[in-house]
Amino acid sequence: MLNLQGAEIMEIHEIRKAIDGIVSDSAKSIEDRIAGVLTYRDELEISDKQEELKVDEICYASLIDMLKKENATMSNVEDLMQLYTLLAETFDEEESYPPIKEIAYEVIEMIRINMVPWEIIKETVPRLIDAVDDTVYHHTSYDLHLWLLKKAYEADDLTEEFKGRARRLLKLRILLVDSYRSERIFDRELMEGIASLFTQAELVKIILQPQIGTLRQDPVEFTYEWEDIYYEVEKRLDERFANAPRQMGFCFMYWNAKRELLKEEYGIDWKSPAQMNPRVMFD
Repeated sequence: MLNLQGAEIMEIHEIRKAIDGIVSDSAKSIEDRIAGVLTYRDELEISDKQEELKVDEICYASLIDMLKKENATMSNVEDLMQLYTLLAETFDEEESYPPIKEIAYEVIEMIRINMVPWEIIKETVPRLIDAVDDTVYHHTSYDLHLWLLKKAYEADDLTEEFKGRARRLLKLRILLVDSYRSERIFDRELMEGIASLFTQAELVKIILQPQIGTLRQDPVEFTYEWEDIYYEVEKRLDERFANAPRQMGFCFMYWNAKRELLKEEYGIDWKSPAQMNPRVMFD
């Protein structure tokens, strides 16, 4: 068994090379190559969590690339969906969020062309949505929820199990400034099916209080523009405050700097959580 501590015994690039050797072995079946990579991964004893996540990222991404290059997506669609989901969850744990959006839209395209059976969608897409919901990509979450519920409705499986997902979809539909691009999917039949999960009082509450979570957010946070620049802004602020003490009142200093940066360099007027929730105490 290999024992990897930090990078003392085996460097990441060596692991990548070993995995590349397994996935490129055309003498073996696709199933054997998948099993080979996963077995190799399991035989690595890694003590560092970030190192482990990096290895997982390499394994899942390499297997996805292999399946796509081999045009094996129809016969191995369950493998591909599971790998996309595992990769998104890995990026989520790494707090590397932008790639999750790309994964989501590759999955959506597979679903759109009727490539994925409902049972596989039902097993994997909720997990993918959970990863996306840890990001700022509200439009991506909306699209995934919409396709999940559409396929549930088509499979006559739109049950109470999906009520929480349906509630979030309806809130996003209200909050997003430009969700019209998906309206063709949200047809009358689907709308009626989703509405049937709620009482009239519940629907009214969603309409009147569509915010996600307990705090109100500036509507600009539900635009494409915000999604496009958010992580760049956060990176710049993290660098700026890298050595600043996180003491009482730090959040106000951070939000002021964020508001100034957004206005001066991106032309975005943004209201902080404190401005949006004047009755809430922040420290």
